Amino acid sequence: MQYNSFAEYLKSLPPNTIFRVWQYKRMFTPYEQEQKFSDESEYVNVECDHVHILDVITLPDGDLLLATTYAWGEGSYIDYYKLSEISLAKSEKDMEEE
Repeated sequence: MQYNSFAEYLKSLPPNTIFRVWQYKRMFTPYEQEQKFSDESEYVNVECDHVHILDVITLPDGDLLLATTYAWGEGSYIDYYKLSEISLAKSEKDMEEE
C-alpha cells in the first residue's frame, strides 16, 4: 500500500502495535562538548521505551506530535514526543512478547 505521509502510515497501523522510542539528547555536558571521552550515546537513555501510539498530530511546522502510552504496565500516562526529537523503531519480536 502507498501512503501520502508518515502520519497516514502510523494511523493505519493496529492500535496495539508496539514501537521502540529513543529520545535524542538536546544538551551535552562540558566533557561531552569538549570530547574528553568517548561517549557514543546520542540519546537521553540507552534503553528504549516500548510504547503504543495513541494519536498522531501534524504540527504547523510539518513535524508530527505523537501521543504515546507505555506498552506494558498500567498505561495510565500519556507522553508526547515530536517525531524530529526521537528515533522510532518497530520490531515484530516485541509483538510476539506481548
